[in-house]
Amino acid sequence: MNEQTITEAVLRYFHRYWCDYGCMWHPEPISRRSRRPDLLFLQTRRDLLHIIEAEPTLSRAFSKTHGFAQLKRYKGNYKWLAIPRNEWGKDEEYHLEDRCKATGVGLLTVSGTLRFHVTEEVQPRYIQGNFLKYYPDAEYEWYTE
Repeated sequence: MNEQTITEAVLRYFHRYWCDYGCMWHPEPISRRSRRPDLLFLQTRRDLLHIIEAEPTLSRAFSKTHGFAQLKRYKGNYKWLAIPRNEWGKDEEYHLEDRCKATGVGLLTVSGTLRFHVTEEVQPRYIQGNFLKYYPDAEYEWYTE
């Protein structure tokens, strides 16, 4: 399963289950520091910003330039790591669930081949603040539409 497939499945999941009174999303929004999370999802009525980083493998999620390293640099009320479900099943050396809980990152797993199923394995920690200002394109779209 590749990064784009994971991102699209997560977007459909968020749109279905988190878009209660309105929402907006941006694939790969550029932050003020030219960083690009895989997906930005905004619960508009509540002004909650979810940042999602999709990784096709556990080793990539734990590398120095992807996954947790990227999520650490992004701003948002909730941060999520999304991986294929079969990768989570291979987790013997990384202790992914413990790492997610320790860092406050939520964990989403994606399974399936034609119809994808997303499961929330670990809930993210809420970070208070208005983080939309860190993503100028999304901020502009939110205030003009």
